Amino acid sequence: MNNQSQRGGGSLAALLAVLFTGMLALSGWQRFMDASLSLIEDEQRYLSAFHQAESALSWGARQHWRGTEGQCLRPPAGDFQACLLAGAGGRWILRGHGEGLDEPLYLYHVMAMRGVGPRGGDGASWRLAPLPGGWLDYHPG
Repeated sequence: MNNQSQRGGGSLAALLAVLFTGMLALSGWQRFMDASLSLIEDEQRYLSAFHQAESALSWGARQHWRGTEGQCLRPPAGDFQACLLAGAGGRWILRGHGEGLDEPLYLYHVMAMRGVGPRGGDGASWRLAPLPGGWLDYHPG
């Protein structure tokens, strides 16, 4: 073959093959990034609900309770609530409630009740005392 009959078709085909391969790689990377973003958003929602439930437990442990099964308290400007559940052997279970997932997230802590006497017009007032090793992420009953 002489130099005048060559037009660069092979180089053009190689360039197109490299471009096509690059487009496929970028497309695959984009799908991977979209899936990763979805996982990150799910993790962020879970962590938010978990921290709400932890905050509810911490806040609820410092409140005055009537000592009745199923009593729930919510702070005035809070986005969580704490509920008191009866446990076995005179122990009580404080449940922290976190929101933001498809289902509510609950965390639990086993507590003992300490009477602190009458408080205002709502009768007896009880304070909670956390029991060592009482943190739970499932209902013990």
